[in-house]
Amino acid sequence: MKKVVLTVAAILALIVLVLLLIQSQSPPSLPAQASPTRVVSESTSTRPAASTYAPSTRNGLTPPSLLYLNENRLYQQQPDGTTLMIASLGDEGDVMSAIKLKDTVFVLRRKGLQRVELEGGKTGMVVWFDSMPLYGELIRTSNDSVLLYSIASESGCSSTGIGSMLGLYQIDNHASRLFFANDEHDIQLLGLTADQQSVYGFPRGCAPGFGELWLISTDKGGITSKLLISDATSKETSEGRTPALSPDARFLAFGTLVQAENSFRYKLNIYDLEDSTIESHELPNPPSHIWDGLLWSPNNQRLYFLLNSGLPYDDPVNSYGLWNLDIQTGIFSQVTSLHNPYMHLVSISSDGQWILLLPEGQSLTYVHLPTGEQVAISDPPGVVSQIVH
Repeated sequence: MKKVVLTVAAILALIVLVLLLIQSQSPPSLPAQASPTRVVSESTSTRPAASTYAPSTRNGLTPPSLLYLNENRLYQQQPDGTTLMIASLGDEGDVMSAIKLKDTVFVLRRKGLQRVELEGGKTGMVVWFDSMPLYGELIRTSNDSVLLYSIASESGCSSTGIGSMLGLYQIDNHASRLFFANDEHDIQLLGLTADQQSVYGFPRGCAPGFGELWLISTDKGGITSKLLISDATSKETSEGRTPALSPDARFLAFGTLVQAENSFRYKLNIYDLEDSTIESHELPNPPSHIWDGLLWSPNNQRLYFLLNSGLPYDDPVNSYGLWNLDIQTGIFSQVTSLHNPYMHLVSISSDGQWILLLPEGQSLTYVHLPTGEQVAISDPPGVVSQIVH
């Protein structure tokens, strides 16, 4: 009887031992919340998921990619909505202006001028300002190796309380210099002269118009001559909001309001800077006016603008769309119709095929200039501080 009890105990002990061995070889289970997390370094360019909206055209055309700045970072958005971070720019002050030249983006900051290489995202400050300006602007010129910039600062000697400094940056040899300062006027810089020895600029006052154009030497830094645009006895009032120098620096386009009896008419003027002659063109659908400036085609043949009903200060207004003026024939043509009268011209592509419009409260829109087709693109994520021109 005793012998049987020992056998059962041995069997039970053997079963317990086998169970313990099986449990020790099983992998431990992970807690439910201990899932792995993917960490992306700040220095690595990331591609967020593409937007659900991908633009396309009836003719299979693809608009250019969009370069923009957001929270001190430079991004490039492709037409399908895919976004790539090009570079982190650092905290060098607010962005005032940004321009793309060849494979480089230049960013005018409150502390100076910053250069960003699109290939590789290398960044660096190439100009430092002694004090932070109120605002500034970068100017593209007929010479792709030269970039102009203007900065405005407070001045007790100016009627507007604003003075100006003008600078030049040579891209190839990385040389920069301030060549002109004026405490009495806020100067709008238009671009280099055809011989690239001077710049065109006009002094802005309290009124939006202007009467003369200054030639300022980039070498000696003085005003070499003043070109009279209009005089006090003229019944035409220049509209200083719309001057635009052609890419070859031969033509200056600007608008004027012409008083005729009890009414005003808006004219678009083309000043030939070679022979000092002015051609005036009355706008289509009078009374009408140019809204938000002028853009020249890269080949200097066409001038693009947004046309609205009424005069510049009328409210409400209607949009007559995007138009152009053929400089050779003097013929106006509508490119496309628009419903929003508060569009803004942003830039024209280097091949002259596309214009980018920034509407108020709507998506960014590309217009294909040969066909007039409009392509709304997905808005970049976050708040865009500056679109690169």
